[in-house]
Amino acid sequence: MKIKLPIYIFYIKKIFIKNIITVCCILFLSACNTTNLKNYSSNPNDPFEETNRKVHAFNKHIDKTTLKPASKVYGNVIPRPIRLGAANFHENLQEPKRFVNHLGQAEFIKATTDVTRFVINSSVGVFGIFDVASRISLFSDDTEFDETSAYWGFPVGPYLELPFVGPSSLRGSLSMLVDYTLNPMSLLSGPAEGASLITFSALNILNKRHEFGTMVDTILYNSLDSYYSTRSTYLQTRINEPPEPMEDNLDLFDPYEDF
Repeated sequence: MKIKLPIYIFYIKKIFIKNIITVCCILFLSACNTTNLKNYSSNPNDPFEETNRKVHAFNKHIDKTTLKPASKVYGNVIPRPIRLGAANFHENLQEPKRFVNHLGQAEFIKATTDVTRFVINSSVGVFGIFDVASRISLFSDDTEFDETSAYWGFPVGPYLELPFVGPSSLRGSLSMLVDYTLNPMSLLSGPAEGASLITFSALNILNKRHEFGTMVDTILYNSLDSYYSTRSTYLQTRINEPPEPMEDNLDLFDPYEDF
């Protein structure tokens, strides 16, 4: 058993990546053939509403029976300094992803901050357990490949509710795969790295469910239609005008303009 367990954990990582690729391919092919699907919605951004509602009901059941109780235990039993250290470690691993995406969005100052934060927290902050960079006013600015795709004009695509993931879109689903490959631990191969990646990702989910419990409960359990509330909340943050690209022609002040 001592030999088989690490090998099993190692293969979880590979299976997870294959499942993401398979799901994304299926979603892409489905989106290209929406005219043949008997799954209509009054919302033009949600052509798969019937299927999405079934997945939403499944996710809601998982949250009610597993995630919510587990997050309460995690939040009440584990001391806050330990939870904060685990959260900081996970957030530090997101800095390479932020750096690449900020470059893709022409946010060069923010990209520089991402690199600086990663170097400081990975060294002085003991592998990111302590957020030393924030103490010297170098704060993180979260971003992802979904925002980079929006910057370059790619449409959000149809709304999707993914099993165990929650609200997303066609663009967001494909972006998750890109962001996953930018995690430094995903580039390492071995049982220990695979177990660590899964463990800290799970702890991050539990911590966020605990920290934002009130907001999540309001959407899922205190609204008349939890699916509608979840979809509206997600789409409000995704369907907007992409930021204007940088231009070389600057509008300079002319002191002789009025003469």
